[in-house]
Amino acid sequence: MAYTASAIYGAAAFDGGVDGLLPSDPSFSVTPILVTLAIALALLPFGPRLPRRWLAPLGPLGVALIAHALATTPGAGDGAVLYMWPVLWMTFFFGRRGAMAVIACVGVAHAAALLSLPAASSYPGRWVDVMICVSVVAGVTLTLVHRNEALLSQLAAEARIDPLTGLLNRRGFDERASLELAHARREDRPIALAAFDIDYFKCINDEWGHEIGDRVLARTGELLAAQSREIDVAARTGGEEFTVLLPGSDGSDADAFTQRVRAALAASDPSGLPTVRVSAGILASDTPTDIETMLRGADTALYRAKRGGRNRTVTIRAGRVLH
Repeated sequence: MAYTASAIYGAAAFDGGVDGLLPSDPSFSVTPILVTLAIALALLPFGPRLPRRWLAPLGPLGVALIAHALATTPGAGDGAVLYMWPVLWMTFFFGRRGAMAVIACVGVAHAAALLSLPAASSYPGRWVDVMICVSVVAGVTLTLVHRNEALLSQLAAEARIDPLTGLLNRRGFDERASLELAHARREDRPIALAAFDIDYFKCINDEWGHEIGDRVLARTGELLAAQSREIDVAARTGGEEFTVLLPGSDGSDADAFTQRVRAALAASDPSGLPTVRVSAGILASDTPTDIETMLRGADTALYRAKRGGRNRTVTIRAGRVLH
């Protein structure tokens, strides 16, 4: 913000200096040029250290300097085009309120500048032209800024979503899980983590093909989402591996959840997909630590479920295997 303001003020000073050197140009006051140059140079070392609210007056100040330059330049010059710079800067960095404020400043300052000129140079059309132009620039800038913010939000969301299942990916899971663990510690609530792995998924790919395998993964994600509560955090954390964080749940609650998921997956699918079985491992904790520790505990329980014959749930609590 400070560097772009410095660039704009510097460009304005350069423009004024060039105009003063061109032949046949009307004489004008050098005060705005000196002020803008001083501001541009001061912003380079000190601007980034200033609070945001201290930079906001740079827009109206620029408008005032442009108006002063117009008022002290004889004839109907084209210097009003410089109003676009502070309008663009204020709109981009301060949004709708900044746009409204700087447009109002342009309206007042430009009217004052025109009134100070001879009647032949201060006809109302000059004011109307400027106001229409700065309003359009502000409107277009606001539209582009909002579109850019929407696209960035969409990209950020997509970076945390598994495109095949619609569940969170590992990155999204880690972020949400860290928040839920902090809530659990603060409110002294139990929390459980359930890890799922589709049994013999490689055989499904080999026998039915990868397209069917992807549809099985997508169906598994749908069923996990359907069985999860709004506060639960469900994610696809590996190829055929899924994880669900269950805030406020103890070992019994988490076991009941995994049984519902396993039953839903074992039911016949009307679309003709192969029936799948899953193994599940649960880590239940009354004093949650960090997500990596919980994931390791749930993975240990999952490994024991697979080693014990698959298609079953094993729960670990405080280092003890419950079932």
